[in-house]
Amino acid sequence: MALIYAAFGFLWVATSDSLVEGLPNHELIQTAKGWLFVGLSALLVYALVNRSQSKLNRTSEQLESTLAHTSVLHRILRHDIRNACTAILGYAELVESKGDAGSNIDPVEAIQVRANRLVEVSDEVALLRTVELAEGNEVDVDLSCAVADAVEDLEMEYPEVQVSIASPESLVVRAHPALPRSLAELLDNAVVHADCDEPEVHVGVWQLGEVAGVTVTDNGPGIPDAERDALLSGSETPLSHTSGVGLWLVRAIVDASGGSLDISKPKAHGTVVTVSLPRTAS
Repeated sequence: MALIYAAFGFLWVATSDSLVEGLPNHELIQTAKGWLFVGLSALLVYALVNRSQSKLNRTSEQLESTLAHTSVLHRILRHDIRNACTAILGYAELVESKGDAGSNIDPVEAIQVRANRLVEVSDEVALLRTVELAEGNEVDVDLSCAVADAVEDLEMEYPEVQVSIASPESLVVRAHPALPRSLAELLDNAVVHADCDEPEVHVGVWQLGEVAGVTVTDNGPGIPDAERDALLSGSETPLSHTSGVGLWLVRAIVDASGGSLDISKPKAHGTVVTVSLPRTAS
């Protein structure tokens, strides 16, 4: 900023003095020239400071996002992975001494389940980092196609789930490339945490003016208030944190897409999650 201002001042003095030299009312012109220089230099300084402030704001937002993700990763390492490893070690001891195991416990199957969960957590953490690094790289995503693919995968994995869809034939938004993954994560989360034998999920794809989105409604027990507060605020505390990385991944992808995430509990049971995104420019 100082170098730009110095260069501007040098060029102003060098060129303006030569232009006004020999003109009538020389002193009056010099005074006007001085005031003009003050005005122009003030505008220049304002523009430079405003540009620097905009950069600082963007950097601060990225830092806050990184800190939030770091908090999530720290909690995962401290809680989720530690618990899974503890369980694996416990079941490994049962394998060594099968006589101590209960009749309804299959230690090998339990170890496989928790080991697979560790692999899933590792993949989700890696994707969370990828989302952060790729923020700003947006592509056209057809919400209708993404939802249809996610529902098809969901029904293959959970045949007992009842899914209904309300969607136009096509609805394109400008979003992060991983947006389809976030929609699949929302549907999977609705079924995994369902507290009933026949989980029901309704997916709506909608458009309102220049905003489009997806709403996922389930009949589960509802997301705890602490998790909801953590996701909507974008930060975790000892009393307000999530139980997994999946919904944080959704939040990160939606943020990187320039959209917003809303979670509500309209009744005693169930959760409504709404992802709102800007429409692609036509």
